[in-house]
Amino acid sequence: MTAPHADQLIDGYLARLNAAAADLPKGARQELVDDVRAHIAEARAREPQETDATILNILDRLGAPATVVAEARERLGIQPSVPYRPGLLEIFALVLLLFMWPIGVVLLWISPAWRMRDKIIGTLLPPGGYWGLALGGIFFATAHAGGVCVITDAASQAFQSACQTPPGPSPLETILLVAAVIIIWVLPLITAGYLAIRLRWGRQPQPAMASLQMENS
Repeated sequence: MTAPHADQLIDGYLARLNAAAADLPKGARQELVDDVRAHIAEARAREPQETDATILNILDRLGAPATVVAEARERLGIQPSVPYRPGLLEIFALVLLLFMWPIGVVLLWISPAWRMRDKIIGTLLPPGGYWGLALGGIFFATAHAGGVCVITDAASQAFQSACQTPPGPSPLETILLVAAVIIIWVLPLITAGYLAIRLRWGRQPQPAMASLQMENS
């Protein structure tokens, strides 16, 4: 009798082993998986009759993938990574994104609690936070305010006269403008809420540069 599900059982075990060893350096992780695969092959060769139960017994003798990885981590002297819990840094980042945008963006990028996509969204929407919107509104109002006309008389002496103010927007334009202002001013709150939801409580910290170099070695 053969083991019809041998490949599926072994591949599943090795996949769980590889996932459990995700924090190990790439070379060490691959070596561990290869060693376990070779051990399974040797154990299968010693079995006079292979069945699914035989494969399960071999895998059971190896131990749970998490246990195998813990033993390998201890041999290599690698400490398990500590889950990162967001705290005051993330709270300040969310608040300062609204009112002191440059500082909030710096804290946003320093924190390991958000993914790259979240940091880009927090940086670009809206640019400058409420200060940026306020400055944009002041610029818009100044650009559309009534100006001052300079008129010269026959003696080429200049004097000022207030220009006629252009007609105001229509009711439809006013409604659209109010709706746009509401949306734009609510957008920073929506962005802050999105970032708050995206916080990964208990998420692993982003690897340091040294760890990345070990992974690529």
